[in-house]
Amino acid sequence: MTTPGQRWLEQLRELGEELRATFAEERRAIGALDHARLTYLAVHKQHLAEQLALARDAAPIVDAPVVRELFTALRAEAHANALLATVATEAVRSLLGYETAGAYDRAARRTTTPPLRTLLATY
Repeated sequence: MTTPGQRWLEQLRELGEELRATFAEERRAIGALDHARLTYLAVHKQHLAEQLALARDAAPIVDAPVVRELFTALRAEAHANALLATVATEAVRSLLGYETAGAYDRAARRTTTPPLRTLLATY
């Protein structure tokens, strides 16, 4: 017989594992530059985040090491995905001829120089 705390932990583990699988799939989509898949995964991650928030609000256990470990792993994977997305963005911008300058504008955003060459697309 499972207790409410055990059921809650199991639900949290399932949601966490689904989110980790989604992060892994997102990394594959970033690597393939699959915009449609990335859009779907963004919506799916939002749905999972809402479910995690509901699970958090229904938490019968306040301080469980398993929960801390799960969220530490999720944070690490989210950070890895953000880094990968940044690198992919810079690579695509470089291929298109945009170069990041070593300067910042007034809003503290990196400035870029326009491409020196123009790509012609024929359809």
